[in-house]
Amino acid sequence: MDALTNPLRIANGINLKLFNPLFPSISNTRFSSRSIKSIVTCSSTLTTTPTSTKLQRRPQNVDGEFYVNHECIDCDVCRWMAPETFQRIDGQSAVYKQPTSCKERTAALQALLSCPVASIRTEKPPSDILEVHSTMPLAIDERSLPGVYHCGYHSKKSYGATSYLIKHPEGNILVDSPSYKGKLASQIEALGGARYMFLTHRDDVADNDKWARRLSCDRILHKYEV
Repeated sequence: MDALTNPLRIANGINLKLFNPLFPSISNTRFSSRSIKSIVTCSSTLTTTPTSTKLQRRPQNVDGEFYVNHECIDCDVCRWMAPETFQRIDGQSAVYKQPTSCKERTAALQALLSCPVASIRTEKPPSDILEVHSTMPLAIDERSLPGVYHCGYHSKKSYGATSYLIKHPEGNILVDSPSYKGKLASQIEALGGARYMFLTHRDDVADNDKWARRLSCDRILHKYEV
């Protein structure tokens, strides 16, 4: 069990109209204005397989550079980030086809960086991994969803939940918390930082305290989630 050591302020009096296009159901929601000592999150253990075995390549992977080991928690992140490379086989993710283009390789490496338990591996360190770090956060669709980014770097503390950055003229919004990475923080700051961190569930708080300190953002959580 992990507890957040820093108090989490539940924001009160903010303009909820900022969130209406994204979360219509909260337009009439009331938020309490109080502090809490901690929020407890759980880390689930899905297997009792010995560590040495868990780090081994799953036999369901095809031959080649990329593979998934037995630590996979079946969170589905890699399968929707790089569906050309990963799919679910026998209850966990596996590489069913090695990347055959630069686009597929980049997507596979982005999935590798985003895996909450680091179960995606390569046979040798990829020489282009730093370039792929620089692609985060990922613009989702500049035409249909301009200013909305997938942060990547999913956290085991929040069961692999997805975090988003939303650009807004009255202050950017970080939705849920990715794992804290200095490189990602610098790139979010380059996009204008974040004024608010909207935590959708108590299970998805992850490294919110580190992000709040770095970005100096107000954290928002429904009172019934406290």
